[in-house]
Amino acid sequence: MNEQDLRHLEIPLPFPPQRHSMSDRAQERVQIWAQRFGLLQDEAAARKFESLGYARFSAYWCPTSSFADMLLVAEWITVFFVFDDLQDLAITTGRLDDYDRLRHAALQVVHERGVAGPVPPVIAALSNLCTRTFPRNSEAWARRFALNLELWLVGHARENAFRQAGKSPSPEEYPRLRRDACTVLPTVDLAEVIEHTEIPDALYYGPAYQEIIATTADIMCLINDLHSLAIETDSEDTINLVTTLQHHLGMELPQAVTEVRRSIDVRIADNQAAAQAITAEMDALQLPPRIRNGVRRCIRDCQSAIAGMELWDRTDTLRFTPDADLRDARNIDYGNGFLDRV
Repeated sequence: MNEQDLRHLEIPLPFPPQRHSMSDRAQERVQIWAQRFGLLQDEAAARKFESLGYARFSAYWCPTSSFADMLLVAEWITVFFVFDDLQDLAITTGRLDDYDRLRHAALQVVHERGVAGPVPPVIAALSNLCTRTFPRNSEAWARRFALNLELWLVGHARENAFRQAGKSPSPEEYPRLRRDACTVLPTVDLAEVIEHTEIPDALYYGPAYQEIIATTADIMCLINDLHSLAIETDSEDTINLVTTLQHHLGMELPQAVTEVRRSIDVRIADNQAAAQAITAEMDALQLPPRIRNGVRRCIRDCQSAIAGMELWDRTDTLRFTPDADLRDARNIDYGNGFLDRV
């Protein structure tokens, strides 16, 4: 086994991937939205965006939602990926100070629920999403969502610190770092929006739902660590559990991969146990059937997204391909100007 083999490694999961029937149409519509905000500046960038398929991935998060709600999630996920790309650009070009300015501008948008005036394209797109999303649920939900967006952006700062130092986080530190930075936490919040429900804080912050959120993030991150290892090895990226196990525990590649696979299985079992345990918590809170059904749909969406991402990584995006001949198709060149305009 080598790093390039891992991109095509199928990881068995007990969750069925459920995909919205209009995912291809959503990909077209999100591309138009991205072009409107200047995220895609020419036809070449638009073609690359199609090959990346972010909206097709988003469709697994919202298999039974309305088309409009699926578009909202797909646009959020697109912005998340653009930030990832700009973060990578800042690392490879030595412009972490510029990325920090972009990150702080994004935090301001989150705090103010949108901003006016001339801003960089990704900030304008984020502002548009905030103005459309925060009013969809209560202020209690909005506080949770804002907190998880802040954790994502702070997570990026912490990842950058490790990368700049050329160090891998310890095996103990790794899950928390990846969980915060990966955008799964705010995307789980969006599940409540598309399911037209709101999980009471007493349940959301209870042990079962918190474990569902954490395991969803952990499983998706670990799957991604395996599928993306080849390109991250080439770029000397230190934020990968395989790399962490090699650096800190002296594991060879096959042993580290086996350990990551074992960790995925452990977190799958934890996720399933939490999905069962949440019934008792809902009973104790005497939640009505409408809320219970909404909670179950949100859990289904998380599990569908886990399985959908595993499939998408391997078959439906060029983002993680190790093939050097396809790398130009994988990377949209947003250009340093995106960082200059903060």
